[in-house]
Amino acid sequence: MKIDRLIAIIMILLEREKISAPVLAEMFEVSTRTIYRDIDAINMAGIPIVSYTGPGGGVGILDSYKVEKRLFNTADITSLLLGLGSIRTSMDDSEIVTTLAKIRGMIPEGEQQRIESDVRRIKIDLSPWHTRRDLQPALDTARSAIEEQRVLFFTYGDRLYQKSRREAEPYRLLLKGIDWFVQGYCRTRKEARTFKLSRMRDLEISGERFSYREGIWEALDHSPGGDERRERVILRIDKRIAEEIASVYGDEAVYPDEYGGYTADIELPDNEWAYGYLLSFGDSCEIIEPRHMRQRLQELVRRIYNRYE
Repeated sequence: MKIDRLIAIIMILLEREKISAPVLAEMFEVSTRTIYRDIDAINMAGIPIVSYTGPGGGVGILDSYKVEKRLFNTADITSLLLGLGSIRTSMDDSEIVTTLAKIRGMIPEGEQQRIESDVRRIKIDLSPWHTRRDLQPALDTARSAIEEQRVLFFTYGDRLYQKSRREAEPYRLLLKGIDWFVQGYCRTRKEARTFKLSRMRDLEISGERFSYREGIWEALDHSPGGDERRERVILRIDKRIAEEIASVYGDEAVYPDEYGGYTADIELPDNEWAYGYLLSFGDSCEIIEPRHMRQRLQELVRRIYNRYE
């Protein structure tokens, strides 16, 4: 939004002695012409803008108009840039671009190069290698419903591929791993639920507003996985995948066994994803417990064999 960009530019100009229009354009990912129009608008609003010509020139706010007020130190600014930068990899949002520009504008004149260098040393990318761009409209719709506290209608496909029409009061978005979820109160099931965004179709925001229900936030905090029950799973694994399992579940979850291999003691949801995950290890992994998951995997292996026979 233009007003957000104007406020961000003012913050930057209050912090810096001067800055060039091309640099501002790069910060906000707009054209230089747009920045010049923004500068004119700020000047017309009563904030005195000074232009500096020649090499190293740019625009700034009249010194007598500025008030010195430093809220964050350089370590704070570095952490903010890293955190917001990681969020931007998984959410396409112009507001995040504006916020990043505001924070960069708070970097003291002599610290810019050092902070940018520190930020470049760590990259947090939450996006998967193969991104589903078709999820962005659903993400935008869900976010709008959450911000406006409006009831959300959608078609949901559960883990058994059964589809049903749902009516829900969306409370928040949850990014877990590489997947987005919508958490809230499901009026259809009459309880707190977590919905995987990729399984939500035909999202519609109703005109009805809702109020937060007592106890729902607490229920969502204690059940981040929704209605997916987790099982304690004991695996017998080969050495070649022991390190991979330990990297996900921790070194304490993997230990040598009496057969010269390794045992893994982990938790998994009892669903198709978990069986696919275990099958990805081929013959280097065997379920010992629980018995019903072992039998289910045996059945899946038989079906795979019959398909390729």
